Parts: sequence; C-alpha cells; structure tokens
Amino acid sequence: MASKLEVEFEMKSSPEKVWESIRESTTLFPKALPKEYESIEILEGDGKSVASVRLIKYPPGLSAISSTKEKIEVVDEGKKMLSYSVIGGDILKYYKNFKPSECEPRGRERGSC
Repeated sequence: MASKLEVEFEMKSSPEKVWESIRESTTLFPKALPKEYESIEILEGDGKSVASVRLIKYPPGLSAISSTKEKIEVVDEGKKMLSYSVIGGDILKYYKNFKPSECEPRGRERGSC
C-alpha cells in the first residue's frame, strides 16, 4: 500500500535562498546542522545533478536510521524542486520505497510543485 505525506510550513527566508541551501546541501548541511548530519559523501556525479548518488550519515543516537543512500531523480530549477529515491540504508528496513521531494510551492491559487 502506497501512502503520501505532505508537509507545508512558512519560512522567513526567500524561496531563492532556501533553494540554494537545498542545492548546496551536500556541503552545507553537515556544517550548518552537525547535530542532524554527520556527513554527506558524493558517491557518483556531483551531488546536485540527476543520477548523482549521495551517502548521508547521521550522528549516533539521533534515530534508528544511521545512514541513507540516495539517488537524485529530478532537478527542476524553474519549480525549485529536487526529488530523489532512497536506494540504500536503514530507512529501507521500514519502507519498501522512500521517494521524497523538496520544493518551494507556488501558492494555492497557482498549485504547488
């Protein structure tokens, strides 16, 4: 059975700044959020483009998930959207498939990404 979860929240930063943070997450997140990200290693590609593969390690004791291996499937600069599939790691013990998308919504009247 497939399920979908959507989360919406307001941010004080501009969409452009948030998008840049997502695009630079490979280097930015471990530095800016060391309690949440131990490291992000690029295994294939550049870590930003379609087909790139990244290994994300989380600090010990943070959760039951110590690492995830993800492959970027979609990067849409216009919609400010990045989508990837988790292809390895602890999260697959709990989910058959895990495919998050990160995006900047366009507002209810114009639809979202």
